[in-house]
Amino acid sequence: MKITVGIKNTKEAEFFLKNGADELYFGFKALPNNRLDKENFSSKKDVLKLLNTVSGYKKHIFIAMNDFYSEKYFSDVLKLLIELKKYGLYGAIIKDPALLSYLNDKKFDFYFILSTLSNTFNYHSVKFYKSIGKINRVVLPMQMTAENAYNFLNNNDNIETEVFCQPFYWGVNIDSSCSLPCPQTGKRKTLKFSDYPCLFKYESNKGDFYMPMPGPHYLLSTFYDYYTLGANYVKIARWPNTLRQIDLFLKVKYLLKLLNKGIKKKEFISLGLDIDSKPIYYGQSFTFKSY
Repeated sequence: MKITVGIKNTKEAEFFLKNGADELYFGFKALPNNRLDKENFSSKKDVLKLLNTVSGYKKHIFIAMNDFYSEKYFSDVLKLLIELKKYGLYGAIIKDPALLSYLNDKKFDFYFILSTLSNTFNYHSVKFYKSIGKINRVVLPMQMTAENAYNFLNNNDNIETEVFCQPFYWGVNIDSSCSLPCPQTGKRKTLKFSDYPCLFKYESNKGDFYMPMPGPHYLLSTFYDYYTLGANYVKIARWPNTLRQIDLFLKVKYLLKLLNKGIKKKEFISLGLDIDSKPIYYGQSFTFKSY
């Protein structure tokens, strides 16, 4: 299993590449994606500097464009992607089926990753996207069990799979309910929402309902199963707090080191609990701290 890491600046890119990341992805304000502006590169000059830096490590780098786009901008998006590809951009993380269809019609040859925001909970949905354009990889929803992901992990379409490291990165609600307005100040409230979308309650005729948070044993077991069943990549998402992201990255490296040794599940869970048995504290974790 390889590690793909989201970055917010070139300094982060250098750190993660020097410390074992297999590939990177980033966001650019000119191409809408599901993150805050401060987590994206703001100028083409900075993007080109990033691509030049990554090319020196001979690693792949992708651009996140996991949002919906107005059709009137499709030609501008294609023009920008063609330009960035010349400088080493390897592929894109995409969500919009209409944009995917457009790029396919224009015969734009690129490596496309289907975003987790596409909510592909069954392989029929992948088949749908594949029918309108080329899909090289799919990022599975973090709420999916390895057992239910069997058809993703053992498909005959040469589509790779990418998963989150569930023990360290989890949202109880599916990603389509999340616009990622997580607090950047460490406070409990935001101007946009009164709470965190990943923890929103649901209303029903029997009263309010909250999705249950899985326990650490289950989450470590799920990650073990994904590894043993053949998931290709583990995703370290762009994190507003860089120190928290580095901590996550190093712990994922440690778990993979254990898995690569062929450790048994029971021992893996035991050792995993030793390195991260605390819950994520959202207000602190999402406080924006750049590298």
